[in-house]
Amino acid sequence: MSDPSEILKKRLEAVLDGQQDARGLHFFCQIGGAYHDYGMLTLQVSGPGRILLGWRKDEDSELFSVQLLERDQLRFYQMLVELPFWESSPVRRARRDDEEYNIHIRLSDQLAGTWSGLQFWSYDVKEFPVLQDLLYRICKLTQAISQGDIALPALELGREE
Repeated sequence: MSDPSEILKKRLEAVLDGQQDARGLHFFCQIGGAYHDYGMLTLQVSGPGRILLGWRKDEDSELFSVQLLERDQLRFYQMLVELPFWESSPVRRARRDDEEYNIHIRLSDQLAGTWSGLQFWSYDVKEFPVLQDLLYRICKLTQAISQGDIALPALELGREE
């Protein structure tokens, strides 16, 4: 039996090759939390390309729901194959200061009953270029979907915004 990460990668490749459809796949990313001045950003992408994007802080909130075109859905899954976040191994540790964000990323295949995920802190991103690139792209996607209505978290992503 293969490990969950290997199963997920093969599943994504099968979707990209047209051998399987994306039903059952689910991507989840959460940045921040109720404890942080920024609030909390949540991005979810279901297998068939439905996106739910939300942000909340205290009583303020934003919520967007969109359907990706098939080509964009495949581009999203291609991005995950190219940026296999599940291969990163940030050390579990306590939060260092009030500026640091908690980040949780998970990919699951509900049909296969498997998942792979990471929970780490924003200061750890610089040590893992894959995480840095993935979060950069998630922030760009957030801006495109919300048309700037959701402020981006202050992450050190090593790229010009």
